[in-house]
Amino acid sequence: MTPSNILIIILSMDENKIEFYRRIRLAVVMLCLFFFAHSTAIQGFLKLPENPAIRKLPEKYRGGEIIVVTINVNPFLPADTKIIEKVPDGWDLVAANPPLAEQPFRNMYVWKIPKKGEVLTSIKYAVSIPQGNISRKEFTGYIDIGKSIRLTISGDRHIWSE
Repeated sequence: MTPSNILIIILSMDENKIEFYRRIRLAVVMLCLFFFAHSTAIQGFLKLPENPAIRKLPEKYRGGEIIVVTINVNPFLPADTKIIEKVPDGWDLVAANPPLAEQPFRNMYVWKIPKKGEVLTSIKYAVSIPQGNISRKEFTGYIDIGKSIRLTISGDRHIWSE
């Protein structure tokens, strides 16, 4: 169907049909804007868990030591969802279970929810802390579902030196 055919069909419609299609189009646009603009609306629509991942940090750290960080993951996240974690600058990952899927940048690590048949319920990783670190440090993390949904990892974000 060409644009000119569509124009002829629209022009031949009576006013009631044209108004009806305008209202339908407006309703579809409004629904799309609502769902894609608000991640909480998307979470409700897709029935995503309220806390899809929760980070647990040790209470304190000391320069020169290795600490273990745990991220508890909701087992109902869709396959290929990415768990993205950024550790403080200068801190290096020395071990991870399960293994990393990728490391796009220094201090940023990515795990993926496996395909059907496998369930991921927790991620544990160890980071080496350089000597001389004596301030509060921050961890940040996200859950990327597809290309349009980004959620924040909840739980502990800060760790303090002894």
